[in-house]
Amino acid sequence: MVIGALGRCGKGAVDFCSAAGLPQESVLKWDMAETASGGPFPECRLSDLLINCVYLGPHRIPPFATHEYLSAPGRRLRVICDPRSENNPIPVYSGYSSFENPTTATSPKIDSPELRVTAIDHLPTLVARESSEEYSSLLLPSLLTLDRRDREGVWKRAEQTYRGRVKELP
Repeated sequence: MVIGALGRCGKGAVDFCSAAGLPQESVLKWDMAETASGGPFPECRLSDLLINCVYLGPHRIPPFATHEYLSAPGRRLRVICDPRSENNPIPVYSGYSSFENPTTATSPKIDSPELRVTAIDHLPTLVARESSEEYSSLLLPSLLTLDRRDREGVWKRAEQTYRGRVKELP
């Protein structure tokens, strides 16, 4: 199950599942429409793998799954991949994992079957080439407009924002 499947990260997660040999029809792809009603969601318990690709920023949302919900009998979920954030919609662990120790236990531990979490907060650095290519493809169009920065595009908006913020200073 991929939550946030329509965003850049989510599309990458879906592509990863395909590259790992999972048939596309077996990957449950959710986005805002499916999570709008608020969780917890039974589908999280019934999937083998849950990949959270939702960008939350400062916004709190109802949890996709809770410790109590995942501790109940009948859970198939074995692995959660989640970039830990302050507004975490999967609040079942308290620390990060690392490249050296890529999974961590839930906190408190959920057994029968054991549930593991991949919570590497800097996971994009694992695919540095892809991250760099994506970032440069997004940045290049703006760089190509630098010669017109005083009259159009992102540079003009950035300057307007900057000048507006400077006026707010004491």
